Amino acid sequence: MDIKDRKLLYLLDLNSRAKESELAKQLKTSKQVVNYRIKKLEQEGIIKKFQTVLNFSSLGVNIYANVYFKLTDLNKKNEKELMDFLLDNPEVGYIGLMGGRYDLSIVLTAKNLQELDKSLSNIVKRFPNYLRDYNVSLRLAGYKFHKKYLIDSKMKEEKKIMHNEFSSIKLDTIDKEILLRLTDSSRTSLVDISEKIKIPFSTVRTRVKNLESNGIISGYSLLFDLNKVGMSNYKLFINVKDKSEEIYNKLFTFAESHKNIIWFFKTLGEHDYEFRIEAESQEKYQEIIKEIRSEFVDALEETETLIVFKELKEDYGAILNKK
Repeated sequence: MDIKDRKLLYLLDLNSRAKESELAKQLKTSKQVVNYRIKKLEQEGIIKKFQTVLNFSSLGVNIYANVYFKLTDLNKKNEKELMDFLLDNPEVGYIGLMGGRYDLSIVLTAKNLQELDKSLSNIVKRFPNYLRDYNVSLRLAGYKFHKKYLIDSKMKEEKKIMHNEFSSIKLDTIDKEILLRLTDSSRTSLVDISEKIKIPFSTVRTRVKNLESNGIISGYSLLFDLNKVGMSNYKLFINVKDKSEEIYNKLFTFAESHKNIIWFFKTLGEHDYEFRIEAESQEKYQEIIKEIRSEFVDALEETETLIVFKELKEDYGAILNKK
């Protein structure tokens, strides 16, 4: 993968719906070359999915919970049974295999705590011998930042909100149909959507603009295989002595400006904050930890790290069925 591929990945992470003509202009090449490079990155398994980032709270999903499990007494057959169940479960939006205090991470979304409790109970009761020890972290707000480490970028970027305070907006059947196709692939053309749901192109275009302006669609991003670009994925959990808004803002500003921090979460549970960090080595990750500790020496109480070995699922399309 050369520098143009890295820049293309960066631009698609900024906006995975960007037209090939726009990408070609920024890469100083032709549309044909851009098309070829995108297809090649897909064929090589580097690009896994073109994502549409949804704002959960605007869809009436008030609970966004990351559940961490310590797995016990699992053999290969039982592990496959567990993973197949989670992969097929529409309530589970994310699955990651971890290293550290916990072995497995899943994300559950719900309208309220009662719905969350029911979803989690259904999973634990199905596998009581394997999912004995778990911890629930509720995400109060989440912001996605672009992968600035891909290039030495000074481009202006917009953060993508995944969960924050928004009013719930009721979707009709047409909105849901459009969103389902965009969450399947953000690069699906409006013409294709128009043909598939048998709605005039002008209506689809207007609906998409409204979904964006109303904050239901936070942006368009990219999911790619980190291992194939030489990066590793870490979760850093932070507890702070000072719970003030001032510390929140300082942590947020630090995360937003750091090229290796991809997600910032304010959480409720065992920890106060969570950073998602992508680094090229454990040594680089340790440097980032030292940097954070030095920057917030008087504010930090403790930190904890989980290594994300493999991400098996990231699909929140089922949220649309909660509306």
